[in-house]
Amino acid sequence: MNLLPLAAALASALVVLVGVYGLYLTLSQTRVPVDDPVEAPVRTKSDETFFLHRITEAIGRPFSRSVLASLSTKQRRSIAARIEAAGRPDGLTAERYVQRKIGEVTIYGTLALLVLVSDSSPLLALFAVAFMGLTDLNLYVQTQERADQVQTQLPDFLDVLAVTVSAGMSFRAAVGRVAASMPGVLSDEFTIALRQMELGISRREAFDSLRRRNRNDSLSKFVTAIQQAEELGAPLSDTLVNISRDMRRADAQYMRRKAQQLNPRVTMVTAVTLLPGLLILIVGSMFLGTEVNLGTILGG
Repeated sequence: MNLLPLAAALASALVVLVGVYGLYLTLSQTRVPVDDPVEAPVRTKSDETFFLHRITEAIGRPFSRSVLASLSTKQRRSIAARIEAAGRPDGLTAERYVQRKIGEVTIYGTLALLVLVSDSSPLLALFAVAFMGLTDLNLYVQTQERADQVQTQLPDFLDVLAVTVSAGMSFRAAVGRVAASMPGVLSDEFTIALRQMELGISRREAFDSLRRRNRNDSLSKFVTAIQQAEELGAPLSDTLVNISRDMRRADAQYMRRKAQQLNPRVTMVTAVTLLPGLLILIVGSMFLGTEVNLGTILGG
């Protein structure tokens, strides 16, 4: 395979990348201080961002505001909902999401086009195009992991919450106490809801927002049950005990569904890893057992 066209395509892509980054530095008028004493910077969540995301954000930053302004209200809400469902990984915002998408289209789209123009392997171009969805894939994975964590933590959280409310503590104070004593994704979400209520938002609106941020059926059922108990005047402690019991059964069913989804994957991995070795062993044993002259078959 002639690697010269591929090398030329990669070099061209690097030139485009350097040119776009230079344009960004020119537009942002970035200055590098040389006389200031060097101090150890404080690491933040943005410093731990995947390096490819940092590169795409830097490329897309000069154009993000104009692209974001061109999006409709529905599209901006959809982006914000997906980011919230993923738990705002690395402090991601809608503007930073747009920056990443612009950078991904610029880098990987240009690379795929150069690979196709240089008559290289179309598989490499397809691989480059697949990287254009890196941010969306990351959000999807984070959303699924967050839903699993919420599903796992919810039964224990509700058990402790039911005991705390039964002890005579108010619902809002009990939620705050349990959230402080059981750190995790679910505690963070309830803490946000409590802060919203402290700012004047009603309990119904705060819990509706909690339900929208987390795409989890069990949590949605919990919010619905709490709202119905509040409207009907049912004892909150008994309601929490019943919800906790239902969540235990729902969690068991959820884990069984997850195990059933893993069975085909395990079967596929087993087939891919064991089948070639078994075929080689069977065919080799047949040739050795029949004493066939391989040199004659292969024309040796």
